[in-house]
This record gives sequence, structure tokens and C-alpha cells, in this order.
Amino acid sequence: MTDTIQTTTSTAKPKGDRWQHKELEAALKSHTITRVSEAGGLYGVVKRLKDGSASVWFRWRFRHGGKLVDFTAGSWPGDSLATIRQAHEWAQSEVKAGRNPNATRQLSKVKEAQTQAEQIRIHETETVEALALKWQSVELTKRVSGEQETGRFDNGVELIRSFTKDVFPAIGSKPVQAVTKTDCLHVLNSVKERGALRMANRLLNDLTQFFNWCRRMGYIQAHPLEDVRRKDIGGKATPRDRVLWDVSPTTTQPEAELQELRDRLPSARLQRESELTIWILLSTMARVGEIAKAQWKDVDLTKGVWFLPETKNGKAHHIHLSTFALRHFRELHTLTGTSPWVLPGRNTRKDGTPADHVCPKSLAKQFGDRQERDTPMSGRTKATGTLSLPGGKWTPHDLRRTGATIMAHLGVSVDIIEKCLNHTPANPLIAVYQVSNRWPEQQIAWNNLGAELNRVVYGKTSNVVALPLKLSA
Repeated sequence: MTDTIQTTTSTAKPKGDRWQHKELEAALKSHTITRVSEAGGLYGVVKRLKDGSASVWFRWRFRHGGKLVDFTAGSWPGDSLATIRQAHEWAQSEVKAGRNPNATRQLSKVKEAQTQAEQIRIHETETVEALALKWQSVELTKRVSGEQETGRFDNGVELIRSFTKDVFPAIGSKPVQAVTKTDCLHVLNSVKERGALRMANRLLNDLTQFFNWCRRMGYIQAHPLEDVRRKDIGGKATPRDRVLWDVSPTTTQPEAELQELRDRLPSARLQRESELTIWILLSTMARVGEIAKAQWKDVDLTKGVWFLPETKNGKAHHIHLSTFALRHFRELHTLTGTSPWVLPGRNTRKDGTPADHVCPKSLAKQFGDRQERDTPMSGRTKATGTLSLPGGKWTPHDLRRTGATIMAHLGVSVDIIEKCLNHTPANPLIAVYQVSNRWPEQQIAWNNLGAELNRVVYGKTSNVVALPLKLSA
């Protein structure tokens, strides 16, 4: 082997045993070079394009079955020199083992093609239910990587519950590739026929996201709901405006419904935990799912702060607890304080401790069943109609809206109410630039709400002005 690159012949060799990238690049600038070689019997045939650029097809010649055979190790610069040498070394090991590396490589390609075909076949038979559960595991389960969060705050539990009720019975066992637009509309129209238009719209949105994921993952080529819009299903949702507070300008007693609710509670035969939850929802303006999933470790009864690490908008939230809110939280603590959950569920572990929190929907059912006038269903409360109010049916979320309405009645500014509700500003510019600390104003707003509820519910007024406290980091 020579010490310098040969340019007077058609074959070039490296200075050492092997080519370096820049060295090979420099050697090929000479158009007289048609072949290159290096130690180990690896050689390359130079191919030049019209623009003058060159590529090298590296091969290795070996004897098998009494014949000389060439093995192609790769093409540089498309393949790196390291990758080409790895292929060369693998081919040498195959020959030492008595095998033809070309035949082994071809067999590998056949097996790979068969694997791909099998994957295609599996894709074609994947059912809607199986893929929905896989979607939940891969995409909807909450994960945190540094400052980035992905997935849904409830890990997709509510979506799967909705699919289990309305989607899986109809098309759950059907291969996803076989699902048609008609199938999907049948599911959505079944929900629509129940009069649950908001639920139909939500299900349309969830199914659309599901099929988007299926298409991105290669399970389907066509989206069965691609041209279906909300107006085709549930129409534009009419937002609820039910509040238990009379907002008419002529009223002299806006609190009448809340006082009637207070008076009706003893005959409703609710568990005390559920009664306390009503007043906590009103005084904190929290969502029912947030109180249902709350843990005592996040409720500081000394400082009067409830920390919500996970909320609907994905952002942590702090709620200042007024004297009224603390009163009900402290009583609740005497009932459930031995559990990690503020509202523990019925299911228990082997040691007798609660396995989970109460289901948010069970709270809604408790309140809803007691507003029905019909004969009670089997296994449900007989105290029907005991919580019916003049303004019509109310839900746990209406209590949150009522708290905000009372704040507005007391003169609290809209932007402070929105922050107390943990709403994300509709204008993204406001969300970015409105970073001032409004915590002291929020504390005053919650204190004023609590004082008004104390007057309405217990007939007590307070002249004490609660000074705002600094929120601990």
C-alpha cells in the first residue's frame, strides 16, 4: 500500500488502512479515479453524474460454492463509511459461517416484507374499541416532560366512559377500516334522539379526534367524519344560564332560591358530605370534578388556601378559602379526614381505606334525582322533588355560576371573577401579557362572596374586613 493517494492510475488507496471522509472526497476530485480500495479487500466503483459529483459503490469479493461473488456493502456518501464497513464485516462473518451473505440479506428482505404485510393485515383488523383504548394509552394519558405537558388532565377517562356508553356497543367490535360515515352518524344520531345535543356535539368532537389519530398512525386512509360538522349533529350549543340568584333589576330578594335550597336540604336525605359540598362549590366557585378529585394534602385549613394541581385548562389554580368556605371544609374534614380524598368513593382496598375519590357524576345524580317529580327508580332515592326550586332544574355547575353571579352583584370586576373561575382569556394576547398578580384582589372577592353567603344561609353579617394574604410559592 502506498503512502500517497494515487492519481496516475484508475485506482486510489488511502494513506492508511482505511479511507477518511475528507480524504476520499479530495481523491475523487480527480476525474481519472474510477476505483478506490482499502484494507480488507473492500473496493469501490466510482460513478460520476453530469454535474461532476461522484458516488462510490463499495463491494467485497468472496468465494462461495467454488465461485467468486460480489457483495455490495453500500453507496458512499449516501451511506457513511462506518455503515459500509459494518456491512462488510457482517458479510465476512457470514462467509466464515459457511453462508452466502447475499442470500441471507435477500431472505431478510423477504421476511421484512412479510412482517410489513402482517402489520398491514393487523391494521385492517384492529377494532374501534381496541384502538380507542390504545389511543387513550398513547395520546390521552397525561405525561410531563420538562415544562411540556401532553394528554388530557383526566387521562382520557371521561372520553372512554362516553365511548363505552355510546360508541362501543354500536361499532366497538368493528374493524376501524370498515367504519363508514353512516356508522358514525348512527351513533351520533342515537345520542341526539335522547335530546342530549351537547353530548352529541362533544361525542362528535371526540370521534373526530380519534379518527384523526387513526389516520396519522396509518390505521385508516379516509376519515369517516371528515365533512361532518357540529351543525349537522347537535347544532350550536346554547350555554346554560341557570343561577340560584335573581338577577332581575326589580327584585328585592335575589337570595330567595338559595334560602329555599337551604330550607329544603334537611328533607332531601343527602349525606352530610354532599350537603357540605353544595356550600363549598358556591363559596369557591370550583368545578364539581375539582372538588370530587380533591385531596386533603392540597387543602391548607390553616392558611385557608386550596391548591388545584390539575384543572380543566391544564393550569394549576389556587382558591382562597373565606371564613364561610373554611367552616364547611373543616366540618367535612371531621367526616373524611382519615382518607386522602376530600370526598372518598365507596370502593375500598383490602385494608378498608378508600380506593379512589367519589365520581363527579354521582354528585350530579344525587342532586338531580331529588329534583325529579316522578316515581323514583329502583335503588335510587325516594326523596324525589325535595330539591326542586322555582327557577327550574339546577346542576352542580350552576352553583359555580351562581357564585360568580353573586360576586358580580357585590361589585367585583369581571376580570377578577374570571381569574377566580380560572378561565383562560379568549384573546391569546391577553393570556400572554396579563401577568400581573391579582391574588390580593381575588382574596377580597372570595371573602366578600363568603360574607354574603354567610348572611344568606345563616343570617349573620360581619363587619370584619379580611386582609389579603400573600400566596406562598
